[in-house]
Amino acid sequence: MMDNNKYLSVKALTKYLKYKFDQDPYLRRVFVTGELSNVKHHTNGHIYFALKDGQSVIRGVMFRSSAGKLTYNPEEGQKVLIEGRISIFEMNGQYQIYAEDIQMDGIGQLFEQLEKDKKALAGKGYFDPRHKKALPKYPEHIAIVSSATSAAVKDMITTFERRYPLVRLTLLNTLVQGPESRQDVIRKLRQADTLGVDVILLARGGGSIEDLWTFNEKEVALEVFGTRTPVVTGVGHETDTTLVDHVSDLRAPTPTAAAELTVPFHQDIAERLKETGLKITRNRMQAIQSGKQALLPLSGYYKFKTPALLYDQQTEKLIVQKDKLSNSFNRQFTDHAHSLSRLKSTLTHLSPMPDIKRERNRLAVMNEDLDDAVEAVNRDFRQKLLSRIDMLDSLSPSAVLKRGYSYTVKDGDVVKNARDVEKNEVITSHFLKGSIISKVIEVKKDE
Repeated sequence: MMDNNKYLSVKALTKYLKYKFDQDPYLRRVFVTGELSNVKHHTNGHIYFALKDGQSVIRGVMFRSSAGKLTYNPEEGQKVLIEGRISIFEMNGQYQIYAEDIQMDGIGQLFEQLEKDKKALAGKGYFDPRHKKALPKYPEHIAIVSSATSAAVKDMITTFERRYPLVRLTLLNTLVQGPESRQDVIRKLRQADTLGVDVILLARGGGSIEDLWTFNEKEVALEVFGTRTPVVTGVGHETDTTLVDHVSDLRAPTPTAAAELTVPFHQDIAERLKETGLKITRNRMQAIQSGKQALLPLSGYYKFKTPALLYDQQTEKLIVQKDKLSNSFNRQFTDHAHSLSRLKSTLTHLSPMPDIKRERNRLAVMNEDLDDAVEAVNRDFRQKLLSRIDMLDSLSPSAVLKRGYSYTVKDGDVVKNARDVEKNEVITSHFLKGSIISKVIEVKKDE
C-alpha cells in the first residue's frame, strides 16, 4: 500500500517553486529585450502581454501602478526593453515576468516616431493623390539624387541607356546614410529643383532599416513634397517602404524599377509609331473606299454626263440679275445727279459770295484811307519832332561849348561865381573835347 505522505500536492510544489524563484537574487531584477505580442490593456489598468524572440516566449504582466507611469502605449510588434522580476503565477503554474518598466528599443523608438510622422502628414493631406504631379511621357532631362559610387546608380544609368538613350542625366552625388545624410539629401533636392529638369529621381540601394532611415526623416519627406519638379523614389528593396515613398509623385520598389518607370522603352515607342502609321493608312484607305462607294450611284446621273446642265440655268439667272442690278444703279445714279443739280442751283442763289466781294472792296478802300491818314499823322509828328530837336540843340551845353565856351566844376558842382572858389583849390574845366584840371593860384572877385 502506497504511502501518501511522501507525495506533494500541485499547489505545494508550485508554492515551493515560487518561493525558489522569489528568493533567487538573479530573478528579482532582470532586464529582458524582445518583441511584444498578444498585448491586452485590461479595463482595470493592467497590461497583459507575451514577450518573444526568434526562439522563445515568456508571458508577462504590468500592473496598473507601473503602467500608469509609461509615456507611451505598448502595442503589438514593438521591440522593447523590459525591467522587472521573474516569478510563478500559482493558478496555472507558469512562470512570467512582472514588468516594472517598459522602454522602446532603439529601432522601436524610431518606428514609433515614424508612425507619428505618418499620421501627422496623412492628416494634413500630404499623401493625398491629388497632390501627385504627373510625370512627362518623354522626359528630356532627369536629375539623379544618389550616391555616385553606389551599384544602384550604375544600374540606373545602364537602364536609362538601354531603355531611352535620348534622355540627358545629371547626377548629384549625395550622402544617403549617416548623420550628415539628411541635410545633404535636402540640399541636393533643392539644387535639383533649380536645374529645370523634367524629373528628379531620389534613389538608394538596399540596406538595413538603419541604413535607410534618412528617407524616413520628416524633414526629407517635406522637402520631397515641396519640390516643383515631379519626384520618383526608389529606395531599398521591394519590401522597403519609407516615408518619402508616401509623399513622392511615384514610388518604385527599387532604384532600377524607378529608372524603368521614369522613361519609356524606345522599342515600345517604335512599335507604337509603326502601329499608328498602319492604323492611319488603314483608316485613309477605308475613307477612300467609302467615298468611292458613295460616288458610284452618282456616276450615272445624267447631269454629270453633260456638265453644262449643272450650271446653265444658274448662268442665265446670273445674267438677268446682273442686268437688273445695272439698270437699278443707273436709275438711282441719274436721280441723284438731278437732285444734286437742283441743290447746286439753290446754293448758288443763296450764296453770300456777292456780299462778301462787295464788303471786301469796301474794306480795301478803307485800308487805303487808313494808310493815307496814318502817313499824314506821321509826317506831322516828324516835323514837330525835328523842330523840337533843333530847339534842344540850340539850348544844349554842347552847342555852347562848340562856340568856344567851357564850364568849371568843383567837388562835382558847377562853379557859377568866382566867390565860390578859394586859392589852392583844385577845379576841373570841361571843353567840347577834353577837360583841364587846374589849381587856383589867385581869385579875382569882381563886384
